Amino acid sequence: MLALAACQPADSSKTPAGVAAKAMDEAANSLGDASQEMEKARQEIATARDKLALANLSLNRDTTQHLAKAEITPAGDLLIEGKRIATTPEQKALVLAYRHELLGVVGDGMAIGLEGARVGIDAAATALKGMLSGQSGDDIGKQAGEQAKAKLKPMVAQLCTRLPGLLTAQQALSAALPEFAPYATMDQSDVDDCGDANGDGNWTF
Repeated sequence: MLALAACQPADSSKTPAGVAAKAMDEAANSLGDASQEMEKARQEIATARDKLALANLSLNRDTTQHLAKAEITPAGDLLIEGKRIATTPEQKALVLAYRHELLGVVGDGMAIGLEGARVGIDAAATALKGMLSGQSGDDIGKQAGEQAKAKLKPMVAQLCTRLPGLLTAQQALSAALPEFAPYATMDQSDVDDCGDANGDGNWTF
């Protein structure tokens, strides 16, 4: 869409014709279909989040370590290869605290993924409107980038604020329950790097 915009005349009095006009008409129809699919996806993700709250959470995020399958149940049990690890009430409380923090991060990640798709549709709509009004490709790209930043940056920031709590919960559980320790792969660098993708605190959208 942006490539097509770059080929359009800057003079708004010149309307697209021929192949370009047909392409934009098809793009407009596709955007309508994509918006409908987005609403379905939103509902599906909401359902998935509800199910996640009642499901076992996998701890095997780092596939390079080849660790035994481990999960945390909604009741706060640590399962390794399907077998429940015996815990004291204090240890189980730490398992539940870690699960709570992890669910918050996962939920925010799902929301960002969905909104990212929504931003893509909005950017395409912005490009289409820009072409019809005679905007240049650079102007359209800048506008789309600003829209993405306005919508996604606060969501990324919210997720990043959760990471210190997740790390603290992980460290406490790892210290109290040795069987969990091999799955405690998060470290301070993950907290420090979040929201600082290009090293200066500003994400590029």
